[in-house]
Amino acid sequence: MNLKHILSSVILAAVPALYSLSAEAAVPATDRVGTAAFSGCPTVIPAPATGRIYHFDKIIFVITGPLVATLAADQPALDAKPRNTPLDIKVVDRPTTVADLKGKVLTFLGATTSVANRNGIRIDSVEYASVVCPASPQ
Repeated sequence: MNLKHILSSVILAAVPALYSLSAEAAVPATDRVGTAAFSGCPTVIPAPATGRIYHFDKIIFVITGPLVATLAADQPALDAKPRNTPLDIKVVDRPTTVADLKGKVLTFLGATTSVANRNGIRIDSVEYASVVCPASPQ
């Protein structure tokens, strides 16, 4: 083999390895917990942050079936939630994760994230908002 063929073989062998390094897929995590949104900026923003943007989802949903609470003591309150009517919650959204909307609704309500509970929730729409908070005073 001459040098041209050897170099071509080395380059062709290296291309898939180099491509896989540069095109590595990073599947984002799934956010399943419905953390309540807050109505104002936090009083302390962690250093060294100079300000922060917070993202929120307003999830409009309908409870279409019975739900089982995570804690037995919460079952009467969960049973009292209106059925077959639009409801909404406002939750913190992490823009770098995939949002499990039904999971967020169920954890927000204090219900287990079982298949049966997921089937008892219908998501009608999601609205999005963000808040830009200034840096904490020094």
